[in-house]
Amino acid sequence: MRKKILLSFAVFIAGLCSIIYELLISTTATYFLGDGVRQFSIIIGIYLFSMGLGAFFSKFLKDMPLRFFVHIEFLLGLIGGISVPLIFFLFVNVNTLTLQILCLVIIFIIGLLTGMEVPLLTFASNEVDFKNNLSNVLSLDYIGGLIATLLFPFVLLPFVGLFYSSLVFGILNILLGLVLNHVFLGKSIKTMVLGLVSIVILVVMVIFGGKLLKAWDHAIYKSPIVLNKQTPYQKIVVTKKQEDVRLYLNRVIQFSSLDEYRYHEPLVHVPLTIHENPKKVLILGGGENLASREVLKYKDIERIDVVDIDSTMFYLAKNDANFVTINENAAKSSKVNLIAQDAFTFLHTSTEKYDVIIADLPDPTNEAIARLYSKQFFILAKHKLNKDGLFVTQSGEVYFSNSVFSCINNTLQEVFSNVKPYHSYIPSFGDWGFILGSDLPINEKKRTPLPKDLKFLTDTQYQIGFEFPKDIKIQKTKLNTLDNPIILNYFIDDWNKWKTDLQSGTK
Repeated sequence: MRKKILLSFAVFIAGLCSIIYELLISTTATYFLGDGVRQFSIIIGIYLFSMGLGAFFSKFLKDMPLRFFVHIEFLLGLIGGISVPLIFFLFVNVNTLTLQILCLVIIFIIGLLTGMEVPLLTFASNEVDFKNNLSNVLSLDYIGGLIATLLFPFVLLPFVGLFYSSLVFGILNILLGLVLNHVFLGKSIKTMVLGLVSIVILVVMVIFGGKLLKAWDHAIYKSPIVLNKQTPYQKIVVTKKQEDVRLYLNRVIQFSSLDEYRYHEPLVHVPLTIHENPKKVLILGGGENLASREVLKYKDIERIDVVDIDSTMFYLAKNDANFVTINENAAKSSKVNLIAQDAFTFLHTSTEKYDVIIADLPDPTNEAIARLYSKQFFILAKHKLNKDGLFVTQSGEVYFSNSVFSCINNTLQEVFSNVKPYHSYIPSFGDWGFILGSDLPINEKKRTPLPKDLKFLTDTQYQIGFEFPKDIKIQKTKLNTLDNPIILNYFIDDWNKWKTDLQSGTK
């Protein structure tokens, strides 16, 4: 009976670990390579295909199924355990194409080994008189998979992180093999040594994981890291070098304190001066409260709602010394209401109406963000505007990522009667675009005066912002919709094109 229970537990753990590895690698690849749908689709496809091969080859190992299963657990635990640390290392040291290929090689090996597990345990279950062995093995394996899909988003990703999760479950795989070796294989010394060596490698990586991650972070961010936090929604990193404080979300820079005003002043003051009498303002994103800092410069503003999906950003905006200094305590203003909610969901459920809506959202690097530049999202925003309301969204780099900029402009034109783009040069980002949308005519020359205490925007610079060089034009693009988030493809294609050129020019 004890052996039956142990074998049942082995099936459960095997199913749990294998799905965890697949989720870890898919998520890590998405972080580094973008396009989550593409990454998950390709990786799951390779994973299932290699599982099929593994199941086929397992029939040649059925003479000693438990012994081979134990060895597979050691190998799977070692490869699965180091998979995420290895991808972290590769991200710093190889190009994008090589990283993609190696991610697929890793998942192929894991899938191949995983595919052998269920057949071998099915063969082994016959040896211990496991009734209805196939149905029992499969049901326990699937239950393990279910638990894995629940653990990953709610526990592992927000509280353990990708790096340590792979190591922990690698150790769990190897421990399973050691226990089975002890119970079923007569304490085979050679097998035990193999398992112990594998587990020691992973334990050492756990012990020194902090130093490895610190070295990796500094290789990525260059400047000293003063905050590094994984939340349920994103990885938040803050660096500080002398007076330059920088915020990164999932490795993508959001602002530098040295020039962020060149972004936030045009984003906020252009729509607020064009609108005749703004009272209520909605800011989508902008949880660090730099946009709300600019809105507060208008004394007639009565209410500012800031909607950000990650409440950690609000905590930092109110309590972190660096953030408080930069946002000038805007997050604590009585006029500012901080709402921790998804922007799309908020627009769908809110009954409020606003004079100005400011979309201060990240670039469309994945599907979750791409939908915030969709036609449906813009329609929701339009419905939350008063009749004379103005909508504005940041729209990315206008030269290097012109397809994205054009796609946002073209999609907005399907929603608003009047659309007007403008731009501002920001050293940390490049030539950055913004786009206004309204059902009333937009006349940037008929506006109220700018606040007096601005660092960048002047009357002259204001007008220059609406003028574009001849080599920056709105291209013909498809519309970005929920059904077809084409903007994600534009984003990846634009930046891969320039990244390739820059890489070839520096080697």
